[in-house]
Parts: sequence; C-alpha cells; structure tokens
Amino acid sequence: MEAAGRIVEQLIGRAKRAKVQVESRGGMQPLLSIESQLSAGRIRELIEAATQRVMSGAMPSLEGQMALELGEGPPLYGTRMLGLQAQSAIGVEIGGEQAAAQGDPSRGFVLRSNPARLPFAGNSFAYVMGRLASAHQGDMVRVVQEIGRVLAPGGQGVVVDYHPYGLYARRGTNRLRPAESNIRKIEDYYRICKLAGIRVVDLKEALVEEEMRQLFKEEEIGVYRSLKGSPLLVFIFVYKPKQK
Repeated sequence: MEAAGRIVEQLIGRAKRAKVQVESRGGMQPLLSIESQLSAGRIRELIEAATQRVMSGAMPSLEGQMALELGEGPPLYGTRMLGLQAQSAIGVEIGGEQAAAQGDPSRGFVLRSNPARLPFAGNSFAYVMGRLASAHQGDMVRVVQEIGRVLAPGGQGVVVDYHPYGLYARRGTNRLRPAESNIRKIEDYYRICKLAGIRVVDLKEALVEEEMRQLFKEEEIGVYRSLKGSPLLVFIFVYKPKQK
C-alpha cells in the first residue's frame, strides 16, 4: 500500500505539470473551454474513447461477485463485467431518457437513479465503476460517499471524472462540470474518498492525444490541434478496507 501511495504522489506531480503546460500554452490569449469548441456529442465520443483505452485490462476478476456501473446513458461495461465472470452486472443511468434493456435479466438489470441516492443496501457490490464525467453527476462528495457505502469491504472500484486541470468552462449554463462540483484539484479526490471510507490506490490521466484525431471531422482539425495534449479525464482507482 505504501508503494501505491508513492506512485499516486508521482502521478499527482505529473498532473500538476500538465496543468502548467496547459496554462502556459495560452500566453496572453484566453484559453477556450472544450464546450465552446466542440458539440456535446463529439465530447462524449472523446470521453468514451479515453475511458475504453484506460479501462482496457484494468478491471479485476469478478468471478461470482456483484458489479455495479454508474453513468450517463446506457451502461457500457456490463458485458465486460459479465465476461469477467461477475454473478450480476447492474447498470444505473444518471440522466438520459429511459433505462436501457439488458439481454439476460437473470444476470443483471438497468435502472435510472440519482447517483447520490442509490437504491441498494450497503456493502452490496465487490466492484463499482462510476463514469461520472457528466453534467448529471451532481455533488461529488455525496456521490463518492454513496459509492463507498455500497462497495463491500475488500471491494474495488474506479471513479471517472473530468480532469480538474482540463479546459472546462467555469461559468455559464452550457458547462460540462456541474455547479455542484466540489473538485478544484487532484488532492480533492483524496479528501472526498477518505470521507467515504475508501482509499485511493492509483490514479491515471487521459489527455487529448494523437489516437483521438480520427474522431474529429475535417472542419474540426483546428480544434483538435488546439486541444491536443490537454487533460481530459482522471481515473481514481479505489479500495474499501476490510473491516477489522
């Protein structure tokens, strides 16, 4: 666990260097938010592509265990969880029009809920994935507390959020990060996870990188160039200590 702590400290330092690089890029010119440069649909594509890349191979074995995925729109990782031998993979939509259907109801189901008030008993899940890079995330302190509540002792999970040093609008009605967000810097995740009774064991970043160029239309290449190298998402990997 001490080794994991040292790794995380190194990653915090790298995240701060990314912030400096982004800020220095602007010089005397204002840095435009990603919301002002791309459509909501294109931003979702970037977020999904980055999440798929980071989470590839990042989930543990779930044999015989209960798994939960929270996120805007239909669940994206239920099939993968079942492929890792989860007993059941439950999806919770935050926002969206209606709950998506899942093929085999005996292996899980999908419902809509407020992520800060989940309809599950405490200690229900061995693995929780919170895809919270959404305007529907709400108060992150309360949401992470809910994740900590439903996560079983010895369980693992990941919280996916907008990178706190990313080019996200801080004012206006169209901003991606909701007004209730309590996150201002990387260290804030340690604080809210500690309050939730879970430990941060790793941290990964996703930037707007060369592999994402194909997601931009020809008329958006100028935007891609301006965003390339910018922090996009942060992945907070957590663990709930076993009760003594």
